Amino acid sequence: MKANRWFIDSETGDLADVLLCPPEYYQWIPSNDIAIQTMAHGGAIDRTALNTQFAELVSTLQGADVSCHFLKPQEGMPYQVYTRDSSQTTPFGTVVTRLSRPERVGEETEIRSFYGSDEIWKTCTKGNIEGGDIHIIRPGLLAVGVSGGRTDEVGAAEFISWFEEAGWTCRMIRFPEHFLHLDVIFTMVAENLAIAAVDCIADEDLDWFRAQGIRLLPVSYKEAMRDMGCNVLALGRDRVVSPHHSTRINQMLRAEGLTVLDPELNQFSRGGGSVHCMTMPLRRKSLQSS
Repeated sequence: MKANRWFIDSETGDLADVLLCPPEYYQWIPSNDIAIQTMAHGGAIDRTALNTQFAELVSTLQGADVSCHFLKPQEGMPYQVYTRDSSQTTPFGTVVTRLSRPERVGEETEIRSFYGSDEIWKTCTKGNIEGGDIHIIRPGLLAVGVSGGRTDEVGAAEFISWFEEAGWTCRMIRFPEHFLHLDVIFTMVAENLAIAAVDCIADEDLDWFRAQGIRLLPVSYKEAMRDMGCNVLALGRDRVVSPHHSTRINQMLRAEGLTVLDPELNQFSRGGGSVHCMTMPLRRKSLQSS
């Protein structure tokens, strides 16, 4: 059997390769509550700042020895830049997800072109599931967010079944649809350490995370929704990429001994996504071999 080129078994292993998409056709559209609020208050994209910020993110990743790979941006796909959602790297191969919003469904064509048939392990065919809701926390442990919107129970159940067949412990984390994806309110930042909007997650789910040995650093509702404060990217080896405007959160992470790389990303966060949304890890060092 041919070995897969791409592999991750955690959110926190040392990141080697990542998938991004240039924001050539990026737009804020009223498809999520964050973008709706931005636009209702008269916000408008500064395209010079947008392109500068994307270049800064790429430079930040490359400076951390991460190889950046790029989808070809397609006209008429305003949120293709959020590569987290349209596919999911796993320990078993790449999964093509099932996007919910009609303006995003067409992203699948470019995803399949990038990976090629040899890399694709599974294609989601039931309900809807998007990568922002999928957290491969560590080998053997998976959480999938279910809001009923971007990811529904049918889509989550299909994805989870493949991991349960491999003996993994899996859980659906349910939350209100206006949060968009699980990575708006919960993201791993280092092994056994996460940031979370704890007031927005059910107590039984918080207890489950803690029972798995995961310590939760608290983020407020306002930080999560206004700043996309939970939407960060762990690079492994106690390094994390977090937006520059998340001042308190970045101070909190540094107080935990983490190295925080903080590019400007407010042109993206105001549209409902940030660094976690903009990156699909393609290859991480296995936590089982570290």
